[in-house]
Amino acid sequence: MKLVVSLMLLFGVGASSTIAGMSPGCLAYESGTVTLQGRIIRKIFAGPPNYESTKKGDERETYWILRLNKVICVKEDESRSGTSETEKNVSQLQLVLDAEQYARYKNLRGKRVEVSGKLFHSHTGHHRTNVLLEVTEMKAAQ
Repeated sequence: MKLVVSLMLLFGVGASSTIAGMSPGCLAYESGTVTLQGRIIRKIFAGPPNYESTKKGDERETYWILRLNKVICVKEDESRSGTSETEKNVSQLQLVLDAEQYARYKNLRGKRVEVSGKLFHSHTGHHRTNVLLEVTEMKAAQ
């Protein structure tokens, strides 16, 4: 019995939900709100015109990235052809916030947080991680 419980804990069985057709622990794109924990970092990327180097004149694009406490996987939504892909071992998510949210949550940068929102897959050159989180709420982690 101890072996079964240990294996369940090791592989996360029982600790996470299984969505129809998905591996245990995998999350779904845009199918509701998820809550994740990690640390917010502010990162600068090269933007237009060439998206290669700010030192060579490309615009600076600054985004907040959530470095997750634990890696996640996100399962492709077959009903949304071409707008999602299965992603395994996701350790960082670009946070999508509006101007008001950047101002409201600025004191949480660099800190451990709990962030809620909807996941979606990258689809533009401005998306810097494969999986992004459109933020609905953020607070300091307990």
